Amino acid sequence: MIQHVYKQAGAFHGHFCPGLAIGVRAAWEAREHLGRQELQCLAESPACWLDGIQFLLGATVGNGRLKVDDRGKAAFNFYAPDSGDSLRLYLKELPQGLSKEALIDFILTAPAAEIFQKGPASLRFPARGERSPEAVCCRCGERVRLDHARKIGEEIVCRDCAV
Repeated sequence: MIQHVYKQAGAFHGHFCPGLAIGVRAAWEAREHLGRQELQCLAESPACWLDGIQFLLGATVGNGRLKVDDRGKAAFNFYAPDSGDSLRLYLKELPQGLSKEALIDFILTAPAAEIFQKGPASLRFPARGERSPEAVCCRCGERVRLDHARKIGEEIVCRDCAV
């Protein structure tokens, strides 16, 4: 069954790779552990695995259920908002010397304990804030959210113009 989901995710992602398999497997394990409710994910780095998570969970940046806090780690924090439960999956060292296809098969079929270190989420899922009011940058004339603008003297400027 997971291989079928991986094939569908590959069509969404545009190619088949170990990173996509990691994301599919991580999301699969999260569903097994936390249930089939609408899960949230805070990934600790961006890579192909985000598309696997997005495809399987329906969590997207746009709907606010997929976020990245780039810490440079192959780790995924999953949250079940309804129950308050969480799960952190940290990718263990994968076998070396396998073909791409064999590595993908390993990721999708090996026992979860051989792929991930499991524990409770180590980070809080960021709250979805209210949209900040906007202003026009005094230098370039483009609209910018105030929570992303800088004040220089009496002028409100965007980050690009503040340098």
